[in-house]
Amino acid sequence: MKTMRKLTCSILVLFIVHGFISDIFAQAKDFQKTYTWRYNINKDAKVIFDNYDCDLVIHTWDRGETEYRMMIDASARTNDDATRLAQYLEDYEFSHSAASVTFRNRFWQSRRTIMGRMTMDMKGEKNISLTEFTMKGELWIPEGCTFELNSKYSGIEIEDFSGRFYLDLYNDKLYGRTVNGNAEIAAKYSSIEFTDMKDVRADFYDTDFEAANTGILKIKSKYSKVTVKNSGDIDIDSYDDKYNFNIIGDVTFISKYSDLSAEASDVVKLDCYDGSVIIGDVKDIDITSKYVDFQFATAGNCSFTSSYDDKFIVRKLNSLNISKSKYGFFKIEELIGSLSEIDGYDDKFTIDKTGSWFKELKINGKYVDISLGLPRNTDYRFKANIKYPDLDIDESEFKTRIKILESSQLEYEAVKGTEKEGMPLIEVNGYDMSLKIIKI
Repeated sequence: MKTMRKLTCSILVLFIVHGFISDIFAQAKDFQKTYTWRYNINKDAKVIFDNYDCDLVIHTWDRGETEYRMMIDASARTNDDATRLAQYLEDYEFSHSAASVTFRNRFWQSRRTIMGRMTMDMKGEKNISLTEFTMKGELWIPEGCTFELNSKYSGIEIEDFSGRFYLDLYNDKLYGRTVNGNAEIAAKYSSIEFTDMKDVRADFYDTDFEAANTGILKIKSKYSKVTVKNSGDIDIDSYDDKYNFNIIGDVTFISKYSDLSAEASDVVKLDCYDGSVIIGDVKDIDITSKYVDFQFATAGNCSFTSSYDDKFIVRKLNSLNISKSKYGFFKIEELIGSLSEIDGYDDKFTIDKTGSWFKELKINGKYVDISLGLPRNTDYRFKANIKYPDLDIDESEFKTRIKILESSQLEYEAVKGTEKEGMPLIEVNGYDMSLKIIKI
């Protein structure tokens, strides 16, 4: 009997709840409407748009005006909520003058959602309850104005634009065409794609950036990926990033745990820690580094201020000058001019061949291993001042000037071939140094 009473009460409660919910949905009001704001402004005016959780399409035109359309698709909890929302937006105005206009699609003061029910708090209005709410936007701006876009959680498209451009993005996806004015970009957790851009200054965090062509790039970044086909000069401060280019101008790359690759560049300045730099054809290079993998196809003059546990591979190089290095591996397929090291420790040099323009190899260090390929007909001067030397050379070809060996200390000066002014010099000094000259 008690069980029957409980069942009857449960059924009664269900009918009451069902009736209450049905009554709510019976009063609900679908709300679909487009609102338009249009203002006359100067063609070089400043247009600011604060965008939140709204896909936005941005058009440009040659008119002295701006227009914004907001498309609302919502379900209000009651007819009264729908009526008050419609009236609020019809009366809504944005700050504007001939010199500037500011659009904000967050027309509410606060918004919260609990169990599928959204409550909007709007200035001067009783709270409005919604069961569904989405927005889309469409904006027209003068093609040569100054445009500032601040956006979160949105998809954005922008047409060709020729004015100054400011972006502040958070968790957005943006696609743009050509930007003929300079751009400043701050972005987190976003993806950005343009066709062509002029000069860009950017701050990226966990962001993907792609462009076909850019002017000068100045970027500070973390955990990001940047891909550009052709760029002007680049100045990058990078942390755990990947940068990929085809052709670039001068390069300044300060990095930790980052990778840089390009097909060709002009003068390159690198300050790197634990990463890789791979460039095809490059002009002069200036490097400070630790734990970095360097690969170049052809290069002009390369200088290491400091190197620690680096790997340096180049197919063809004019000159290499190292101030200080430890545990380095240097492989050069063809050395055109010269190689020098002032202070080396446990380094390894492999030079496969030299040519007719070879001038000098001069190394000072400890525990350094050198392998040098020379044409058989090369005449040169040879000097060595080494404690515990390991020389694999053909002394029968030398005319000895000085050779003193005392307590494993070798002082050696000799000439191969006909001595003349300006002839190549091979000089090795230091402690436990190894040299092998291979005839090619």
